[in-house]
Amino acid sequence: MPKGIFLAIYMTCLMGAMAQQTFISLDQFTDYAIQQNPSIQQAILNEKTEQQNRRAALAPMLPVANAQGTITDNVIIPTTLIPAETFGGAAGTFRAIKFGTQYGINPSGNVTLNLINAANYQNLSIARKNQELAAASTQLSIEQIKTSIAQAYYQYLLTRSNYDFASRNLANADTLLRITKVRYDNQFIDELDYNRSSSSELQSQNQVDASNILAEKALNSLKLLAGMDVKEKLIIKDELAVQDIPVSELLASGSFNRPEIKAQMLKLNVSEMTILREKLKFAPELAASANYGISGQNNNFKFSESSQKWYQSGSLGLALTVPIFAGGVKYYNVQKARLSKQVAELELTNTRLKTDKEDRDLALDFLKSKNDLRVRQKQLRYAERNYDLALVKYRNQSLAYDNLVNIQNELITAQQALLQAEADYVTSQYKIKLINSYDKK
Repeated sequence: MPKGIFLAIYMTCLMGAMAQQTFISLDQFTDYAIQQNPSIQQAILNEKTEQQNRRAALAPMLPVANAQGTITDNVIIPTTLIPAETFGGAAGTFRAIKFGTQYGINPSGNVTLNLINAANYQNLSIARKNQELAAASTQLSIEQIKTSIAQAYYQYLLTRSNYDFASRNLANADTLLRITKVRYDNQFIDELDYNRSSSSELQSQNQVDASNILAEKALNSLKLLAGMDVKEKLIIKDELAVQDIPVSELLASGSFNRPEIKAQMLKLNVSEMTILREKLKFAPELAASANYGISGQNNNFKFSESSQKWYQSGSLGLALTVPIFAGGVKYYNVQKARLSKQVAELELTNTRLKTDKEDRDLALDFLKSKNDLRVRQKQLRYAERNYDLALVKYRNQSLAYDNLVNIQNELITAQQALLQAEADYVTSQYKIKLINSYDKK
């Protein structure tokens, strides 16, 4: 093998070994995924944006200072004719006099400060509340991502359980194929049963392969949630643990602690504050200003000489603005803000109703999944036992092949039913634990 190809393969294997993440529990993977998830990163950036908006809302209440300067070159100086007799000359004659100098420089500066502007103070309060809302939205995104992560995580663990079932079914199919082969060779059965057994073995092998593909796809879903490259290797060293929780612990958290409720309440607060801000725009505004400047003029553009004279100017002032009429814009903005408040109230009410409904459904789903899981576990034990008994009877030629196939199908159905029951149970259990954790935050 050429050295270049060998080196490329070596580097690929080395990078593959380095790009590997291993986790042993759902909590560990969730902590990592939240740090890397693109949606969470976007929510954090939105929160930082609102922080900058709060700082920007403070700016109108701070003094504003400006410095400016002008340099003028009077290329043509205006000339005025004045009667010569004004200077003691002959009557009827005029003297041409130029007013001004060719060069002038005027540096100056001014400072303004809003002394009274109620709307600006309200803008700052709204910006602070929007920052709280952004933080609540980030927390809501985190909780939603946690649920998605748990579902994908459990889905992967269930695919591994499905692989275990598929492997056992393949072993059963291999055993059955060996039995039918012996019976076919001894002419106890015809080719039909042998072919059917061979087809069943192929189907079982196909299910094993499909289980591996499903597990890989489930890992890809986890990688996406964790912001990982799909080519990066992800290893989950965990087993599906079905643990019971007391019924008394079902949804112990109060609805006001739910992130979605907090976010809607903050939206309502912002809408109320917006109404007040629009009303405050009708209030008078008072601003103070101060400016200072100097000017110098000459015909030689030598302003740095000690003989240059500088002339000062300055002023202090107050400006009172009393709004009277602005085309109704302020009035309509108040009405618009009131409508926004009504929308926020309806959204809060709808969120509470929806949350209460989802909580009740979740409790019912948990109780149902708990009962289903218990039933499915018993059914699987019966199905496994029945298949073992049926296989013995078939080997002893006391059971028809079709009856054995039916019992085998019952076993596969019981396996899939158990997987579905486990999925429903662990998912609803995780959601309940997540909701109950809100009281501790």
